Amino acid sequence: MEEYVGCKINRTSEKSMIMYQDTLIKKMLKSFGNELGNMRKYESPTSTGNAVVRPVEGEPILSEEMQTRYRSGIGILMFLIKYSRPDISNAVRELSKVNDGATEGQYKELLRVMKFVKDMKKSGLKYNVENKELSENHMWEMMAYCDSDFAGDKDSQKSVTGYGIYLLGCLIAWKSRGQKTVSLSSSKAEYLAIADVCTKILFVRNVFDFSGLKIDYPILVRCDNVGAMFLSYNAKTSPRTKHVDIKAHFVWEYVDEGIIKIVFLKLENNDSDIWTKNTDRKTFARHVVKFMGRNE
Repeated sequence: MEEYVGCKINRTSEKSMIMYQDTLIKKMLKSFGNELGNMRKYESPTSTGNAVVRPVEGEPILSEEMQTRYRSGIGILMFLIKYSRPDISNAVRELSKVNDGATEGQYKELLRVMKFVKDMKKSGLKYNVENKELSENHMWEMMAYCDSDFAGDKDSQKSVTGYGIYLLGCLIAWKSRGQKTVSLSSSKAEYLAIADVCTKILFVRNVFDFSGLKIDYPILVRCDNVGAMFLSYNAKTSPRTKHVDIKAHFVWEYVDEGIIKIVFLKLENNDSDIWTKNTDRKTFARHVVKFMGRNE
C-alpha cells in the first residue's frame, strides 16, 4: 500500500474507502504511549462543554521541558486533523490556545485526546466510490454545513466558526477556528461563519472550473440561524446591521447570482456543531458517523 504525505488509502468495500494516518499515530504512541496506558477508553475526544481558559497570573504552568512536549503533541494532532481526523478538530483547537503556557490539567486533556485517537486508530475519513462512468457533462453536487458558537472563547469573548463541505456526500473540507473579531450578536457570528465557508466553497469552485468539471448550482449552505440567513439575502443595511464587517457582504453577490443558496436546518441536524464546541458523546457520534469510517 502506498503512502503519500503520511496518508494511506484502504478500500474497505466495493463502494467505500478510508483515508487514514496510522504511521503518524504510531509515532505519537512511541512518544506518548507510556502516559496513555492506564487511561480508560473514551467515546469522544473531550468532555462536554470543556473549554480551555488561559491560566491566570500566579497559576502554576508546565515546565519549559513539559511545555515543549505539549506543543509537540499538539503538532502531531494538528497534522492528523489536516488530512484524516476532522473529528478531533475542536478539541485540539481549544488546547492549542495555550501553546505558550499550559497547566497540568490541560496537559491531561491533551492526553485524553491522544487516548481517544489511540482507541480509534483504525478510523479515518470515509469516501464513497461511485461505480459508474462520469461523463464530461456530469454535475458534481456540493453542499455545506456551517455554525458558530457565540462568544465561545471564554478568554477573548470571540465566537468560534465551524464548517464542513461535502462533495457527493463525502467530506472534503472542514474548519474549527476562532473568529478574528468580537461579534456583538449571534446573528453576526453566524453570518461571519457563512462568509467563511462561502470563501472556501468559491476556492473549490475555482479548482473545478480550472479542471473543466461542472458543479450543480446552487450550492446549498445549511445554517441554523434565521438572522444570519436574513443578512445573506438582504443587501440593505440598517442601524442593527451596520456593525457587520463589510468584507463579509460578498455573500450577497453570490446568493443573488444563484451560485450559493442559504437554507435553514435545525440545530440537532447541523453537522458543524461538533466543530464549534465540545458536545456530548451521543451528539458527537451522530454527526461523526456521516464522514468517519473504520478499517476492518
